[in-house]
Amino acid sequence: MKTGTEALSERLLSEPLPESLIIPRGTDWPQSRSDIAKHPELKLMGTRRGAMIERRLEDIVAEARTRDVPEVTILFIAEALRATKFPDYILSRFAALADSVDVVYFARQQSSALPSVLAHRIQSWKSPHHADLTIGALMREGRRRFKYDQYFDRWSGSGVRLIPLPYFEDDLKTDGLMQRFAQNTGISFPAAQNKTPTNASLGKEQLERLAALKRQLAWTRTIPVIRHLAERVYYAMRKRIRSETQGKKWVLTAAEKRQVTDFYRESNARFKKLLGSAARNKQWTRWFNEVDPPRR
Repeated sequence: MKTGTEALSERLLSEPLPESLIIPRGTDWPQSRSDIAKHPELKLMGTRRGAMIERRLEDIVAEARTRDVPEVTILFIAEALRATKFPDYILSRFAALADSVDVVYFARQQSSALPSVLAHRIQSWKSPHHADLTIGALMREGRRRFKYDQYFDRWSGSGVRLIPLPYFEDDLKTDGLMQRFAQNTGISFPAAQNKTPTNASLGKEQLERLAALKRQLAWTRTIPVIRHLAERVYYAMRKRIRSETQGKKWVLTAAEKRQVTDFYRESNARFKKLLGSAARNKQWTRWFNEVDPPRR
């Protein structure tokens, strides 16, 4: 969801894991990349296709209970499972298997999160409808994403500790996000190896070139043989563009930012109420001020 999950995974896996921490991967949990661990398959729990996932989960928990350490944490990284159909079922299964369950999600300012996720979609051939950088495209994404009050509702449950954490744009240059996660979960992190942002978006002009190419090749998607050739052309161009020096970052204009802010204002106000007294702490006060700064 473009809220630091890859950085989280990459950091934790930068050194051998201690016996007290399990991040399922490899033969325990299939991964699309070797340097990160994500677990989107969890969204299948509660469906017919999710039976195998539940068996994997049961095996991982059983193995954790054999480890000779006082307490073992099993960490799944699944980007808030926005599209999950049965969150109540998932929470109940976790609660039945584990001694305690924490659900953590990062809240990022929507006017930064939307361009980031759209940039990610533009770079994927498997997202055919994401092929422009307009405010209209952003708002279409906004109807489906980053409503943090809805995440709060979906992932609250009996016997579950829900931990929303603020995400700040300067987290890209500091260790703030990792430190907040560690402080609130008790999971310690290896020291940072470098300061290079993980999974950074391309520059605006580079994204526009990829979007234009995707639009030009759109007609090939209905012709199987040509479609596969077009996909190879697209990814070859993407590889070439990614090898370039990153161009000027895509930043919304003041008018575009205000449109996004207005769209999410009610959701963010309700999110603030759901946080209760936590909304008054220094970090959340900063977050809400940055999300919707006072009008001058």
